[in-house]
Amino acid sequence: MTMTRSKFLRTSTLVTMGLLMALPILHAASAAGWPERPIKLVVPFPAGGPTDSAARVYAEALSKRLGQPIVVDNKPGASGAVAAGQFMNTPADGYTFMMMVTPTILAPHFFKSATFNPATSFAPITKIYDLPNVIAVNKNSLPDVTDLKSLFAKSKASAQPLMYTSSGAGSSGHLSMELMKSKGFSNMQHVAYKGSAPAMNDTLGGVVPVIYADMVTALPQIKGGRLKAVAVGTPKRVKVLTDVPTMAEQGFGGYEASSWGGLVAPKGTPQNIIDRVSEESRQILVSDEVNQRFEQIGILPAYLTPAKTQELLLSDFTGWGKVVKDNHLTAE
Repeated sequence: MTMTRSKFLRTSTLVTMGLLMALPILHAASAAGWPERPIKLVVPFPAGGPTDSAARVYAEALSKRLGQPIVVDNKPGASGAVAAGQFMNTPADGYTFMMMVTPTILAPHFFKSATFNPATSFAPITKIYDLPNVIAVNKNSLPDVTDLKSLFAKSKASAQPLMYTSSGAGSSGHLSMELMKSKGFSNMQHVAYKGSAPAMNDTLGGVVPVIYADMVTALPQIKGGRLKAVAVGTPKRVKVLTDVPTMAEQGFGGYEASSWGGLVAPKGTPQNIIDRVSEESRQILVSDEVNQRFEQIGILPAYLTPAKTQELLLSDFTGWGKVVKDNHLTAE
């Protein structure tokens, strides 16, 4: 039997429409048995740093709840922009997630090679933790500095800008310091390093006398007596450093800086997988075991729903982005 051209076209159209209509059903069916194999968690920073430390505690707890191994894959570079750019093209099948952290959210403002928009290029799942920051000084380099006012007075009295560092260009500590500098509080110059570890090493060595560091990196050095903490960058004092006053307590309210980390999936990941991981995360983050392990390394559990995480991503990207633009900050 010979099929006419018009009949062939009608048949082809019906077959195509049928396949398109079946795709959502097939997608949902494939997600129903999820997870059926190991999951990869991309961490856009080196092993041993705050993002990696938090991710490994979280991954271990999530693995137990999902019944599948979660493999941490460190892909550092350009404040997370390298990993995020690659992650955009990952299959949206629920088997690869990524840690999204403050420096990566701000990376597109600093790196021209960063083509992603953190508020629209991914599917937010949850906020996982808050990471307090602390301003600390090398006790040998600045023995007379005991608080923010004496630090800023020292910087303004110096013939050359007083050097400070942070975990990297675009870190919340970097932006907070630059914002205070723009208001005339200090005369300080940022020295950028590729990560918390080298920044801390040079602060301890006296190469740079001041660091605005995340608590995970700074806490051991403060407790060990090698650094003097002069302020925490949180609205309230933190439990692990109760004797260190906040910036607001010292007259610098509105310039606080804390980082945070959360979980995102590739755009198009099935909603039931996102909802499942979000709910599992909520339960993980109220468990005593995870709370204790987070506290030991200097971070605070902080769950948010996917929608609230999306709002936070947008707020940070636009709000801190304005600070970057207004102060002509670069990654140099």
